[in-house]
Amino acid sequence: MVKREIVTILASTALIVLATGCATQRSNDAVASLTASDASRSPIPHELVGTWSGWFRPVGGVDGGGGNAMEAAMTLEIKDDATYRLISTRRGRGDAAGTASNDSGVVVANGRTVTLRSSSGQRIALMRKGDALYGVTKHPSGYTIQMTLERAAPQAP
Repeated sequence: MVKREIVTILASTALIVLATGCATQRSNDAVASLTASDASRSPIPHELVGTWSGWFRPVGGVDGGGGNAMEAAMTLEIKDDATYRLISTRRGRGDAAGTASNDSGVVVANGRTVTLRSSSGQRIALMRKGDALYGVTKHPSGYTIQMTLERAAPQAP
């Protein structure tokens, strides 16, 4: 009789442990899927939507940071669906002057940090202070560049 009670207690304990493990796994999966879906449709702050204008230039390097060959005017358009388009037009001397490049992707806002996640895989992290975005990042050419963008005044309808 004692052996039967011990087997019953052990079997009951095993079932409780198994059921708890399955419930924990299901709730972890639910949290993971909820987090993934929330991130994909996460809205960005309304203050980021619009046109931002500014420039980039090298922080140092062979030209001493003067950036005659690497300086560029920039326009960043952020849409309310959290996508962006970044247009850079080089200035300076030589054949690079006037050359434009386009980039696009999604915007992720986290507090004061605004990250541009390019469709090409590059990420640019910018800090936001009022109507200004600024940061230091690697340019595809290999230079470390400083970027500064200011919110353009909204146009009257």
